[in-house]
Amino acid sequence: MLFITGDTHGEIEAFNERKLNQVKKNDTLIITGDFGFIWNGSKEEEKNLKKLTKKKYNILFVEGAHENLDMIKEHEEVDYCGGKAYKIAENIYCLRRGDVYIIDGRRVFALGGGLPPFEDEGEEKAPSMPDDDDLARAVENLQNCHRDVDIIVTHEAPASVKKLVDRRASINDLNIFLDTVMHNTRYGKWFFGSLHQDRPVSDSLICVFEDVYGIF
Repeated sequence: MLFITGDTHGEIEAFNERKLNQVKKNDTLIITGDFGFIWNGSKEEEKNLKKLTKKKYNILFVEGAHENLDMIKEHEEVDYCGGKAYKIAENIYCLRRGDVYIIDGRRVFALGGGLPPFEDEGEEKAPSMPDDDDLARAVENLQNCHRDVDIIVTHEAPASVKKLVDRRASINDLNIFLDTVMHNTRYGKWFFGSLHQDRPVSDSLICVFEDVYGIF
């Protein structure tokens, strides 16, 4: 079974919460960015990662606005469920930006990356944001599946949705790109985590933070 939750920020306690007790052996949990357990390589971090490798389910994540991208990319890039991913451990993978995966029989489009709240993009694109190659890959992969997926997992939200959730939120190029995806793609559910709220915007668009959603 497939489950979705929000940013974990390197907090091991999040994996001990009662809400995650429903995730069982051989299930898959996808985190909507800011995984946080690959940050500084400290002893505590290594200890926490080791705890996660003992989970009986798979842990996948898209990149958020606060990630050590250099450390993530030190891991091997492998084939994973029809796309590419960085293999952190036997049961932990970082999903590549713009890829489409077949997970638990469902077609999942993943596009990580984003900006911290109220931070401007500036003249040079921040490494936490998808680059032109990532966006081109996203467009190509969506076209290859006829713009029809079951689930979309992103860190950022489409621009119009982001403003609906928080009218003070700043809009960046990725939000605008995701607006285009939203209006040109058929999807069942879309989960995003950057706004740190648990709030269904509609039946299909879900802002997630601490809640855990099971996909039946």
